[in-house]
Amino acid sequence: MTRIAPWLIAATLSLTLVPQAQAVCSYHGELYSRTTLQQEFADAPLVVRARLILALNGGPMSEGDPWTVYQLETVSAFKGEPPRRVYVVTERNSGGFYMDRDDGEADVGQDYLLFLQPADAEGTWRVNYSCGQSRPWREVDAAAQETLQALSTVVE
Repeated sequence: MTRIAPWLIAATLSLTLVPQAQAVCSYHGELYSRTTLQQEFADAPLVVRARLILALNGGPMSEGDPWTVYQLETVSAFKGEPPRRVYVVTERNSGGFYMDRDDGEADVGQDYLLFLQPADAEGTWRVNYSCGQSRPWREVDAAAQETLQALSTVVE
């Protein structure tokens, strides 16, 4: 069984003590903006295809929202140099990015395309824009895959 390091849990818990300023889908100040792969690729320091291994849910502390830490294994990198294990933090609110099945359980074993920004806790990441281009890999069509490959060769 895979476990999340205790330091990561403690760091993640500390995130809930600071209310997030972005509880709805907002991209550069515009609510529910429609982004392109190119826009989010330019914004995100890390763009990966990663497989979900584990999810750890936590309850609210102080004035924060409930949260989840997803542990993923990097399958491939389009931008940046990701570690083998990537930890993605999300709050359980209208601005969260969930890697869950329809029944609300973690979508363990599924691959995701993720555009990531560093989160507040060291070693953790957050999705660049939860209503944007990050999504299950099965929803990434051939044209989007070609665009990602083209963008990643420009960065190299």
